[in-house]
Amino acid sequence: MMRIGLSTLCFAACGALVMGGVARAEPPGAGIALAMRTARASPLVDQALQDIHGLVAQLDDAALRRATDDAVENPDTCVRHRAGLTPAGAQAIFDQLVAAHLADPASRDIAGVFPPVRDDGSGCPHLPQPFYASPGGDNTGHHRWPGGLPVHTAFNARIGIALAREYDHQTGLHSDHNAVIAAALWHDWAKTLVFQWRADGREFAEARLGGQGVADDFGQPGDSRTGAHHILGLAEAMARGLSPGQVLIQACAHASPAGGRDWILVNWLHAAAIIARVDPVGRGYLVADGHGRLGLPAPNPGLPVSGLWRAECLINFQSDQNYVFAESAADIADDILAQLAGRFGYDPADGPRYRNSYRNVVLSRLGADHIQLLAQHGGLPAVAADLRRLRDAGVI
Repeated sequence: MMRIGLSTLCFAACGALVMGGVARAEPPGAGIALAMRTARASPLVDQALQDIHGLVAQLDDAALRRATDDAVENPDTCVRHRAGLTPAGAQAIFDQLVAAHLADPASRDIAGVFPPVRDDGSGCPHLPQPFYASPGGDNTGHHRWPGGLPVHTAFNARIGIALAREYDHQTGLHSDHNAVIAAALWHDWAKTLVFQWRADGREFAEARLGGQGVADDFGQPGDSRTGAHHILGLAEAMARGLSPGQVLIQACAHASPAGGRDWILVNWLHAAAIIARVDPVGRGYLVADGHGRLGLPAPNPGLPVSGLWRAECLINFQSDQNYVFAESAADIADDILAQLAGRFGYDPADGPRYRNSYRNVVLSRLGADHIQLLAQHGGLPAVAADLRRLRDAGVI
């Protein structure tokens, strides 16, 4: 079910080239081609991609369906928020983020905001790696293996649908299932940019954006920093013209605006708009009061009730909580695989070989959730039996 474009053949050959656009410390990840082969060989990843294909097909808004299909199923998609970006333009954007207290002035981590891409600086920069081969979390996070991103994304979308149906059943009303599905599919899209595979089987480190723990321009103290993938995914959605309501629901994945926390989402949407080079107020992603202070657009401006937020926003926030289970499972699976590695000819101390030929392959095939539950029910012998089957099949 994997949709693989012709230019994916260039990922291995082109990944080592230094692109001519935004200046950065390193080219696209040197381990991407291997991660692609690992993910393509995984039935678990293929099933997740089939699930995603079916979810995209459910979207009855034609424009939203086309945009979502192009983003998550087309490895040749353009990275729209990077189109035509020069090094001077990237520096100007970073300076705007710093001035708005939305990026750390001490780090000067411009590459964290603009990770390396193929054809950088052109009118159609391309992803450094396809969605299907990307991890779902960083080196210590959840779904941290090739193909972890589609597995995580499909799970979150299914959970979102289930939650929406339960709320519909309870209330007798109907929430926007299309918006919930699309938000889950879009939310982690930019992990293709920030979590690129290195040659040793590890990933790029992720920057944090969106507020630096000081009083911001909106009069709110606190720390609203979040992983750069969240902000960059919002920037891409804006650059592709997704509706204000849809982008707000996507933004809710990392925080609920309830309880006076709406300023956090304001910071994230503001940062995304700066990166996307769009006017957030003119495009309707944010509103401004008479003093120029930014806020979130109300779902029903005619209703004078504070704290009324879109139900789909709150559902999307709940559906992204898969990481609670999955991050614990990833830690447990890593520990178990290290304990069993010697039986299959691998040594955790031999980092690149251990990760590229054993650890990443096993996790891509089985998933950490499977290993955790298998160990819970059958202990190490049960996991070892699964690993023997992979060895006998020539996988490890």
